[in-house]
Amino acid sequence: MVRGTLVAQVEVVDMLVDRDRARDSIHALSDPDLVELLVEEFSRRPALRPVRDDVTALLSMSPALARQQERAVANPAAAAVARTRIVASVLNSIVDQHEMLDSTAVSRVLGKAATSRNTASRLSAAGTVIGLPVSGHKLYPAFQFDAERRQVRPIVAEINRALGAKDDPWGVASWWLSPTDFADDPRSPAALAVDGGHEQDLRDMADDLTQD
Repeated sequence: MVRGTLVAQVEVVDMLVDRDRARDSIHALSDPDLVELLVEEFSRRPALRPVRDDVTALLSMSPALARQQERAVANPAAAAVARTRIVASVLNSIVDQHEMLDSTAVSRVLGKAATSRNTASRLSAAGTVIGLPVSGHKLYPAFQFDAERRQVRPIVAEINRALGAKDDPWGVASWWLSPTDFADDPRSPAALAVDGGHEQDLRDMADDLTQD
């Protein structure tokens, strides 16, 4: 019994030491590196997915936006508007930094008539592809489509359905388009899907994301 108690105490001490070391390492990070680390960690924790984008947006605030928030503290309505603008800015950066297709372009890539705009809508409604709501219409990340074969990439469709792209398009898009250190490969899941031959790796990453 005494030996068991001593072992437990040693384990607690070791845990606290490791925690202190980790805290020191985090303190040494620059602000941008800290935000990047937190975004990566949020992406790995399914329970945090509902608040991931909002928290990322708030962490990414520029000093000017921070001052705007401070001035708005006395006015809850103004603070809510400021926060909404910040979140929208971060989410829209996904659209600005990656190739997107509108519904007409999706139809063209899939070999459908250019007027068949319902093709993209049906795929989005089924959760097969990510459709990002932007300014009253939807944009579709281009990596999802194989123009040569005129189809949605099968592994993309499979994982989109598994991750719930229909209900969380921004979150799933963020996962696909963010760099990863899985298997020592810094490319994003989207880049791996386009490259081909990484289907099982992508399934493993998606499984890690959905595990409790």
